[in-house]
Amino acid sequence: MNKQTRRLLLASLIIIFLLAAPAVLFYAWGYSFDWQNKKPVITGGIYLESIPKKAEIYLDGRLKNHTPRLLKRLVPKEYQIKLIKEGYYSWQKKLKVESQLVTEARNILLLPQAPEIELIDDNLTENFSLQSLFPKKEKEIFELQEPSYILYKSNPERTAQTQISVAPLPLNQTYQIIVSPNQNLAALSEQGKLYLFNPEKKIFEELAENIKGAQFSDDDKKILYFSQSEIWVAYLKDNLIQPYKKAGEKELITRLSQEIKQAIWYPKTNEHIILAVGQVIKIIELDNRDIRNITDFIETQASQIAYDAKTEKLYFVEGEKLYNVSLKE
Repeated sequence: MNKQTRRLLLASLIIIFLLAAPAVLFYAWGYSFDWQNKKPVITGGIYLESIPKKAEIYLDGRLKNHTPRLLKRLVPKEYQIKLIKEGYYSWQKKLKVESQLVTEARNILLLPQAPEIELIDDNLTENFSLQSLFPKKEKEIFELQEPSYILYKSNPERTAQTQISVAPLPLNQTYQIIVSPNQNLAALSEQGKLYLFNPEKKIFEELAENIKGAQFSDDDKKILYFSQSEIWVAYLKDNLIQPYKKAGEKELITRLSQEIKQAIWYPKTNEHIILAVGQVIKIIELDNRDIRNITDFIETQASQIAYDAKTEKLYFVEGEKLYNVSLKE
């Protein structure tokens, strides 16, 4: 190779480097070119996680990968996301990507299209209660004392007692005391008024009225409560999973034309609610970005529902019959 050839080769390499270096740096710094708006932009991402795993991810109609997955280097804009898994109902939502941020959907629940329903008992007594199947071993008992209507806590032997509230609930009513796993407290009156206990002030504060039932989530961060036609959630602590919520927020989850018989948490995520309404058991997500995914899971005129975390099965009563069903295929 002569001297002139070497010089030409060196000059060519320098030119290639000068041309390629900006593009390499451009990519390394997280930039991409937005062809729609014809300008460079800093990209973001979307992280998707589902139960069950290995669902196909479609981004604006194009198959990208399977869950769980972080989709990187996305131009900031709204994307139509769809998750598909054979044998399960699909899930879809529009999610917005912003520069240098990752949009997350960590609690996507895919439900089986043909769940296996098992008959447990076909001769229930008239006053049968599902709660009798899952008795709780209470280490402490909470009860209102009459005529003061002050709440006290005692051990099962009732040999030791501690006063909890300092002000009475409204007198001459019957109350259901609702206790969370970490002893958050609520009281539901026979007139349908729901009171939430404020541990700092040591008083019950009215949360809602015309309420049929309420339940704390297993993660102790929220409480659901429902009326004849509405389901609400109140956040007791900051929710640090997207979409973020602040402690003290109250959110209407759904409003239906048919009577809601019962609503309970799905404890595996604490981000879904199982409800018996009309002739259907439905399951709805809390995630209110774009649309809430709600699935008609089983056709049944269930009068009672309960989820058992040990067996991971949903139990329901229809007439004189008791059934269970798995939320997995």
